[in-house]
Amino acid sequence: MPVASPSRSRGLERDILLYNRLVPALEALCRHHFNEIGCHGWEHVQRVRALSRRIGLEEGAVLEILDLAALFHDSKRDEDDHARRSAEYAEAVLRSEGFSEAFLKAVCDAISSHSYTCGRVPQSLEAKVLSDADRLDAMGAIGIYRTVQYNLEKGYTAARVAEHISEKLLRLSEGMHTATGRRMAREREAILRLYMDSLLSELRASSSST
Repeated sequence: MPVASPSRSRGLERDILLYNRLVPALEALCRHHFNEIGCHGWEHVQRVRALSRRIGLEEGAVLEILDLAALFHDSKRDEDDHARRSAEYAEAVLRSEGFSEAFLKAVCDAISSHSYTCGRVPQSLEAKVLSDADRLDAMGAIGIYRTVQYNLEKGYTAARVAEHISEKLLRLSEGMHTATGRRMAREREAILRLYMDSLLSELRASSSST
């Protein structure tokens, strides 16, 4: 059963006022958990925030819930089941700041189900939007950039880049949850396929010439 959004509940206005007052401090807090660049660096968080806002505006989601979920979504990236652990961290921080239980639940549900590998299906609209935004940042030209970053960080070869795109990134569009996300995914998938054709062609050429 879909999780109800607090967008229709009383008291949301108070949470939004609290968000507006606290977001600079919460942003600074989250930023300490990330390197500025990297596959899952602060630049990734900022892109997911922007994508969440863009999708959320079109889909009618609560943007303040989305922004906090995007801020915290990878805050415990280095831990097992980072989605759940990031949600638990967000819950502790936001509860200490006085957000309502409904608002807290909406933010944390979105975070806990955003990950491609966690196996939890997003239920609320905000959770679906965050999941789509996170997947979209792994697609298109930015997805290629991030894949190369990841492979360099791990010391993998160019062939591993092709494998990652083929086995994971080209399957992401199948799991989009919103109409806006699906439309954007189709555009980014076309870029991935074009790059893959060129990469595989050049890898074959370099292999045959040795």
